Amino acid sequence: MRILTLTALLSLAATPLAARAPSQEQALAGRTPGSPTSCITQSRIGDTTIFDSGAILYRMKAGPDYINAPGCPNLRHDRTIVSRTYSDQLCRGDILTIVDPPSGMGYGACPLADFVPYARMKKR
Repeated sequence: MRILTLTALLSLAATPLAARAPSQEQALAGRTPGSPTSCITQSRIGDTTIFDSGAILYRMKAGPDYINAPGCPNLRHDRTIVSRTYSDQLCRGDILTIVDPPSGMGYGACPLADFVPYARMKKR
């Protein structure tokens, strides 16, 4: 019973956050893309945002931030991604499992693509 109650509370608490999720264009405003890289360091990841376009924004603790568009048809902002790696690197080809947080239901898995860095444009 406690698990059910906790799940219900988490789903209610997550709803306002999901409604306020920025679009990919809003999140990347004022940034310019760089050359793609195959890996990023997991310990430098501060936060992630999943966009309904299927892209994932990895906000790094000390910039630049990275976009990864793995092409997962079931990836949405109200779902969670789980990855299993054996190093401190998150790399192209690593498999993401897509999970619905309230129900725990899985929505498949897919490999990560290249990571595209987005740095803030310098003001003149």
